[in-house]
Amino acid sequence: MRTPYRATLALILVLLVATACGFGGDDPEAGPSPASPSSAPPTTAPAPTSTASPSPSGGSAALPEGLRTEPAVAAAIADTAERAKVDPDQVVIAAWSPVTFTDGSMGCPKKGMSYTQSLVEGELLLLRVDASLYQYHAATGKPFAYCATPAASYTVGG
Repeated sequence: MRTPYRATLALILVLLVATACGFGGDDPEAGPSPASPSSAPPTTAPAPTSTASPSPSGGSAALPEGLRTEPAVAAAIADTAERAKVDPDQVVIAAWSPVTFTDGSMGCPKKGMSYTQSLVEGELLLLRVDASLYQYHAATGKPFAYCATPAASYTVGG
């Protein structure tokens, strides 16, 4: 297994665990946590156990207020809904984080392409439909782009 792949999986797992740990069981409006699938999802990481709602105040993994309605995020949600052939309401924000990409590929290099070798401040967005994860990358303030084969060429926390 390649090191960038391991780092990507480690990042996803940390984000998912942090997101799941930020949710308390005292919320009367929260439904039951989805069960973990018995088989591996078709993407490269396990399915998260969080919901699209931000965690209660004080949780370290809270999603930013109004994240779902930001134009770039809403466009990524619409893209995921189209890819998964579901209604956009079925797309869950599994995780979001500011990141620093190590080059111009923004963590999603394409074979045969050359990229600037400078740091790029950006964002990582993980969307979930059922047990499938969809990863999107963006430079700060720019639209998100779907990344089918992410590389771990970034650090979390921007």
